[in-house]
Amino acid sequence: MEKYKVIERSKDTGSTYSMLSKGMVPGIVYGKGTEPIKIAFENKVLQKLMHSGSFYSTILDIDIEGKVEKVLPKQLQYHPVTDRLIHFDFLRVQDDTKVTVEIPVVFLNQETCPGLKKGGVLNLVRREIELSCNANNIPDKLQFDLITSEIGDSIKISNIDLPEGVMPTITDRDFVVATLVPPTVEVEEEKPAEEGEESTEESKDGDKSEDKKEESKEGSKQESNPKEESK
Repeated sequence: MEKYKVIERSKDTGSTYSMLSKGMVPGIVYGKGTEPIKIAFENKVLQKLMHSGSFYSTILDIDIEGKVEKVLPKQLQYHPVTDRLIHFDFLRVQDDTKVTVEIPVVFLNQETCPGLKKGGVLNLVRREIELSCNANNIPDKLQFDLITSEIGDSIKISNIDLPEGVMPTITDRDFVVATLVPPTVEVEEEKPAEEGEESTEESKDGDKSEDKKEESKEGSKQESNPKEESK
C-alpha cells in the first residue's frame, strides 16, 4: 500500500489561510483512546484520492513525520462560497477497528437480464449500502447477478452475498436495494382542440338563443302596430 507523506501542524506552520495558499489542506487525525493530531495534506494528492471513486471506504497509510498511521477518511469540509476544500477528518484505525462505511452496489449481466430485455427498468432504491465491518475487511463493492431476474422482481439485502464479518447497519428489516419494474407507458393527453370545439358549440347555441330573442322582440313590435292604426 502506498504511503502518503503529510506534515504535522504547529504554530510554526502558519494559519489555515497561509497553508491553503501554499497548496496544503489542514486536517485532523483522531481515534478512540488516542490523542488527536493536527496535520496538513498536499491538496493535489488529496484531490486525486478523493476522485478515486472509493475514497470513504479506503484505508490510507499516512506518514506523519516518520510515523505511519492507518486512517479512514470520514469528513470533508468546503468553503461555503468558493466550494474549496478547507479541512478534512481522518479516523485512526487498527485492523480490528470497527468502522461504518458506504459501499456501492454493482449489478452484473444487465445486457442479458431477461426482465431488462423485455423492456423492464432497473429501479435503484439504494446505490450504496451502509455496512459495519472491521477496518481490514472493507469490501470494494457489493455485487448482484441479474442473469435470471424478471420484471416484478425485488432485490433485497438478503439476496446479496456479504463477506464474512460484514453486516448492514440496518438490521431490523430485509430492505429493498433495487426492483425490476415494467416499462413506463406515456398516456397522451386530450387535445386542447376538443375544448375549443366545445366552446364553438357553446357559442353557436348562444347565437341561436340571441336570434330567438331578436325574433321575439320583432314579434312584439308587430303586435303593437294594429292598435296604433286603430287610433
